[in-house]
Amino acid sequence: YARIREENGVFHLLRGADDKKDQSYFLYRLKQSQLANLLFPLGGLHKTEVRELAAKFGLDVKDKPDSQDFYSGDHTELLNTPPRPGNIVDTAGKVLGTHQGFWNYTIGQRKGLGLAMGHPVFVCSICPECNQVIIGETEDLMKRECTAKNFNWISGSAPEGPIRAAAKTRYRMKEQPGTAYPTPDGVRFEFDESVRAITPGQSLVIYDGDVVLGGGEII
Repeated sequence: YARIREENGVFHLLRGADDKKDQSYFLYRLKQSQLANLLFPLGGLHKTEVRELAAKFGLDVKDKPDSQDFYSGDHTELLNTPPRPGNIVDTAGKVLGTHQGFWNYTIGQRKGLGLAMGHPVFVCSICPECNQVIIGETEDLMKRECTAKNFNWISGSAPEGPIRAAAKTRYRMKEQPGTAYPTPDGVRFEFDESVRAITPGQSLVIYDGDVVLGGGEII
């Protein structure tokens, strides 16, 4: 569920017509040579229209359930990593509890922390080097900017200076306006307003309306 549009020899990647199924966020790594040889036949359709077409042509998939997560069990089982006990601390460094591996946590996580704080707390950062999971309040999750490395500009070239755009840092997030600053190593993006739970390792994807300008890995 994405679209491709060619203008004056340049191929643009666009979000799919169905906002609920749009997969353009995952496709920002595509190069011009790849876009030139791709077809996305479902990109201009909504899922309901696809099912109607499948029924019209007598295809068995017309009633097939939507795909879900690739693994239905506990994702930590996939890591096959022995426990590595460490501390759960607050933003001041006070020890609140222990964990069995920092890789079992994600920024923004609230449930499954094993803490009785009397009020909601969240994972606001993770320090692999010191084997700590840092817990904070909602405000500790809010940030105005982030930097992405290995940034792929889909047009094939980076803008010469800052540009106004919109970006999102996770798939289900609604993109938020801000300014993109190209750097020698990637892109620094400043949001107009703070956004929640920006997470290293996830993708920063930048949009101009329906057009995906590019994306990279948040550091």
